[in-house]
Amino acid sequence: MRKILFLTAVFALFSCNNEIDDILNDYKTKPKSEDLQGFWQLNGVYPPDSLKRDKEIGISHGLVGIGPDEILYLDNEYLRFLRKSSDDDSYYYNKKDRLYWYNNEQFIKSVYESSYNTKNYQNIEEYQIPYKFGQSKDTLIVQSNSKWLYLTKKWDIKFIEYDFK
Repeated sequence: MRKILFLTAVFALFSCNNEIDDILNDYKTKPKSEDLQGFWQLNGVYPPDSLKRDKEIGISHGLVGIGPDEILYLDNEYLRFLRKSSDDDSYYYNKKDRLYWYNNEQFIKSVYESSYNTKNYQNIEEYQIPYKFGQSKDTLIVQSNSKWLYLTKKWDIKFIEYDFK
């Protein structure tokens, strides 16, 4: 009887590990819109209700968040949040804060794999951000905390990746 219980526990651990690996592989292989890929800067509330920039605006869903003077960067593999450097014109981000992502017609979906995962313990967090494009593909409209926020596409953003664990 003890052998059966022990084997059941071992299979449960392998099952969970495979399930998480399957979720991560799903995010890695699902299609990512080329229109979404690039650098996106938060610009305000949609539609703009005043010319004054609201400094309190931000997308925030747990780990997934962006505020003023930050850039949302999506490439063919990762979703990243670039923070403005106070020393120069560059942006930066911590390599451990990369998220795998994909999109469907309504949501940008992302998953964060904890950097504290071990052989015996794995933790992931999944997020989704409702989105749509504006009149052109260079304006991205996202919903957060009952507000519609708009981000505009930017080019040639300099950024630095660091690895601080």
